[in-house]
Amino acid sequence: MYQSKYEWKVRRRSSDMPDDLIDKFKLNPLEQTILENRGYTTESDLERIYRPKTYDPSLVYGMADAVARIETAFDADERILIYGDFDADGITSTVLLLNALRRRTENVDYFIPSRIEDGYGPNRAVFEELVVGQYDLVITVDNGVSGGKEIAFLKSEGIETIVVDHHAFGDNVPDATIIHPDHPDGTYPFRSLAGVGITYKLVQALGLEAKEDIGWVAIGTVADLVPMIDENKKLVIEGLKVLNDSPPTGVHTLLRSAGHDGQMDEETIAFTLAPRLNATGRLGEAEIAVELLLEKDSGVAYEQAMVVENMNLERKQLVETIFDEAKTQVEPDRQINIVYQDGWHPGVLGIVASKIVEQYGKPAIVLTLDDGVYRGSARSIEGVDLHGVLSEHSNHHHRFGGHAQALGVEVLQVDIESFTQELTGYFDQLQLDLRPVKYIDYQIKQGNMTMKAFERFDRLKPFGQSFQSPVFLISNENISTIRQVGKDKSHIKLSVAQVGMDVIGFGYGHLVNEVSQGDAISLVGTVNVNVFNQSRTLQMMLQDVSVDSVQLIDMRSRTDQRFDIISSDDIFVIAEGREKKGENYYHFGEVLPFTSKTVVLRDLPESVDNLAYSLGGIHASKIISIFNQKEELFFTGIPKTEIITELHRLIESADDGSIDLAKHAPALAGRLGIKMKFLKMSIDIMTDLEIIRVEDGIIYKDQGDSAWRLEESAYYQNLRNQLEAERLLKMSSSTELKDYLRTLISN
Repeated sequence: MYQSKYEWKVRRRSSDMPDDLIDKFKLNPLEQTILENRGYTTESDLERIYRPKTYDPSLVYGMADAVARIETAFDADERILIYGDFDADGITSTVLLLNALRRRTENVDYFIPSRIEDGYGPNRAVFEELVVGQYDLVITVDNGVSGGKEIAFLKSEGIETIVVDHHAFGDNVPDATIIHPDHPDGTYPFRSLAGVGITYKLVQALGLEAKEDIGWVAIGTVADLVPMIDENKKLVIEGLKVLNDSPPTGVHTLLRSAGHDGQMDEETIAFTLAPRLNATGRLGEAEIAVELLLEKDSGVAYEQAMVVENMNLERKQLVETIFDEAKTQVEPDRQINIVYQDGWHPGVLGIVASKIVEQYGKPAIVLTLDDGVYRGSARSIEGVDLHGVLSEHSNHHHRFGGHAQALGVEVLQVDIESFTQELTGYFDQLQLDLRPVKYIDYQIKQGNMTMKAFERFDRLKPFGQSFQSPVFLISNENISTIRQVGKDKSHIKLSVAQVGMDVIGFGYGHLVNEVSQGDAISLVGTVNVNVFNQSRTLQMMLQDVSVDSVQLIDMRSRTDQRFDIISSDDIFVIAEGREKKGENYYHFGEVLPFTSKTVVLRDLPESVDNLAYSLGGIHASKIISIFNQKEELFFTGIPKTEIITELHRLIESADDGSIDLAKHAPALAGRLGIKMKFLKMSIDIMTDLEIIRVEDGIIYKDQGDSAWRLEESAYYQNLRNQLEAERLLKMSSSTELKDYLRTLISN
């Protein structure tokens, strides 16, 4: 068996969509099923998806006060500082507002705090050094609602602050003008804007909006993983149009340096632009990203883009290095993975924690030592509120904050062992089989998903948080072809003829060691259109795999003997009578352990009955068939009655009733038209039947029963058993062998 990483949950509709809505929005059955399964069945639901709209920025609580204050700054030629954030949302918010304000004044600058040196949000030390005495108005973007004390310091220095943010309000709310889509006193129609989205609302309210601005909104909105519905959806749709029609120099150059040359969509932002912008902030140098996005000169932009590209490569290397080191601390039996080490780069620990969750399917906390305090990130899985657990079940953390499934954690160095023991002990005693959940929208069966129907999904785009790309299931279908692809063979490509679809699995190269052609497999993933040689086909992008039955791996061919997948701790089944090399070695015909992870059928059994006895009823995850043997009978065959009868006649016709094999064996074989090996088998059968006897290499006619029957020879029966074993186990096709082994296991 091959267990899936995720717990699969197939969505089921709780209510049907009215027929008039199906007609009004022209839904095909595939669209209708997916929307119903996700709970989108009312007209207002469908409007937010198919006809999203934007709302009047004046509806944002406090907007009039913010606009009035900024207009005053313009009129008085005051000095303005935009205080941004170091992630992609904060970077694009900064670029958006800086460009807009510069359409009215030259007295505007920006500052991005360093993730490593300054931390997130307002920082008093920065304010004391860079703001006091130099600026009259500070506008925070994508941060600020948690900086009450720091903003109070600015106010005491006579500096006013406008907070433009979308993060959750806490206890330390600033005494300032706050522009926030989810303000507790506000009634804005859509309360889930990204930081760049609410910044855009401010730009609109100021009357400073330009066509290019909405492109920044699209980038920041997709990057920040806010719900991709309603106004966010509309902003991204319009932003992508602008980005594709006239991309800013910095964006175009960054994409080219990353190897992307084509249309931009939400996936381009999520997997190409956002990681590179975020990499600059993770390494403490987000200003380079801001300067790149502001740059108009393509030559300068190219140099900056290469710096960003190199930073992204450095970020990847840091993640891989730390991830490899962290894995050595993971204990598979634990229900939460807490790893820590001095010297890990703090800017990438959140990514490492996510990778640990992805690989092991359990919550993870990754920390590094900084001046006597372990600081880092925590990530959880659906259904496990790690924030709540830390609140109620650990007394040894120094500080933490965030959300149920993503948060920052600090633990004093002296408390780290107690913290780890208390938290792992709590999770272990729950005795849960923790796995992340993968929700499945639709099961693909033969003929139920055509290219024409699938292409209608373009109307549902862009996908994102809370409205993700549909996930499909291919359940228990047989593999038609399977092979490794990629330079390092780390990826997999397989086809499933029953549903007419190819599947590509990045990072699933190991799957060839688990299944092969003809095996039944269940696959989960998204679907896209693959274009090759002007042919368009549907293709699944693999996200998870499950094999419910035992995995049968055929390694009989010398070219397929992948011994790297065999461990010395596996169960080895060897030929009867051969020497055992350990307690994990068994002869065919012996009882194997009831539950075994991997069983290696190393040798060919003397009979299929012995094989059936050993395999009958066992519960194995993997059975590897090698079936080594020194001598084969399949191509030589075994003697028949006619050969034995003729050999008997020749012996009896000898002058003295004896034949010296040393002198006459070749001639005897020639007379019979058989090979020497075949002659040897015939003589052994006759000896077993006591028709002849052999002494010192000489055959003598015996006085045994002349009415002999070939079937009465035990040696002959052994030859027949071996020949049958060869036929079934050595000469059969891979599919035939696996079908046969499955019948033995199920009995």
